[in-house]
Amino acid sequence: MTVDAINRKVPWAALSAFAGLMALLAAIWLGPRLLAPPTAASLATPADCDLSAGPCRAAAGESALTLMLNPRQPRALEPLQFQVRTEALDADSISIVLEGRDMYMGYNRIELQPSPADPVLWTGTGELAICTTGEMIWLARVEAGTAGGPATARFEFSAR
Repeated sequence: MTVDAINRKVPWAALSAFAGLMALLAAIWLGPRLLAPPTAASLATPADCDLSAGPCRAAAGESALTLMLNPRQPRALEPLQFQVRTEALDADSISIVLEGRDMYMGYNRIELQPSPADPVLWTGTGELAICTTGEMIWLARVEAGTAGGPATARFEFSAR
């Protein structure tokens, strides 16, 4: 190979190496952003929400979830019906995760089903674990799956 041939190939090789390095750096910088799952939109629940008195609404902008319990005074080991009504939230799935606020009570997920007569109303039935302290504060985390990513709201209620 002559010196002229080598000189003609070196700039292209350097340019190719530089382009490859830039592509690698772009992949390292953009990769986590493009591959990360969508972050959950958190809907704010008012502090004075009392599910034993009636439905509670959590909202962010125009989107909202309203949670209702039946019976309003839940008891452990008895069926508890959950109803969630959505506003400006095109949900394709809704579930409720029940957790003890002050004590680990296991993992309890209830998948809700849309009402055939009312597409913004979702219902499901679950059961609360028994607590030896008599009264238990529960957290109900409502998770709505949407095309724009999950939306979540947290509600507290007590049960005997």
